[in-house]
Amino acid sequence: MPGIADTNKIDLVAQEAEGTVILVMFEERPWGCDPRQLSQLQEKINLYVGYVLDGSLARQYPETTGKPVRIRLDCAEMPTGHIAHITAHAASQLRAGSIEFQINLRN
Repeated sequence: MPGIADTNKIDLVAQEAEGTVILVMFEERPWGCDPRQLSQLQEKINLYVGYVLDGSLARQYPETTGKPVRIRLDCAEMPTGHIAHITAHAASQLRAGSIEFQINLRN
């Protein structure tokens, strides 16, 4: 999987049985291990939001048109510090645009 370090790629697109479209981004590295990690996360979130809002998701996957969308960050540990602030801010802003943002801890 590309992960957040690759800010130009959508890592995974999936759809739940009830129809919610999930755009998953992966981060396997520990938080704070790379000074670029914060900006990479911001860029990756912006890429995902743009993918939804500019219609690219619907063009690439027409069956997702009109379905609820969730952006999910799969990571090995909970974000802390500035990264936690960025994820909380993203969740708040996206909720206003009817896009859910979720953090999923991977085992």
